[in-house]
Amino acid sequence: MLTRFLYNHTKFSSKPMTIKGRKFSMLLADSFSKKAIGLMYREKISPNQGMLFDFPYERKWKIWMLNMRFAIDTIWLDANAKVVGIEKNMQPCKSIFSCEEYAPSKPAKFVLELKAGMASKLKLKIGDKIW
Repeated sequence: MLTRFLYNHTKFSSKPMTIKGRKFSMLLADSFSKKAIGLMYREKISPNQGMLFDFPYERKWKIWMLNMRFAIDTIWLDANAKVVGIEKNMQPCKSIFSCEEYAPSKPAKFVLELKAGMASKLKLKIGDKIW
């Protein structure tokens, strides 16, 4: 499968980020292939890890859980880094045919994926400014 090949041959850089006083190491999904792979095939992420998707413009970017092995929280941010959408405890899907897509109600430029439960621990809510 193409995504597995890309996963095996793609290196992600990381960036330190502080969200509500908590430090994270965010993997950067800053190319088409990195955005397509996301957190697929990884066994886990730690509570202080995540992924940051930086899209070229605002849109209701959809996220799905294909080839994921653990649950995540997804936070959508507008161009001003304000939270416009939160989806908690997104579970991996079993098949491409039954894989739900998640999207915010408003356009977003950035997407954060964190370990499931982190959005609640950080008390994130719509309208919060992340950086």
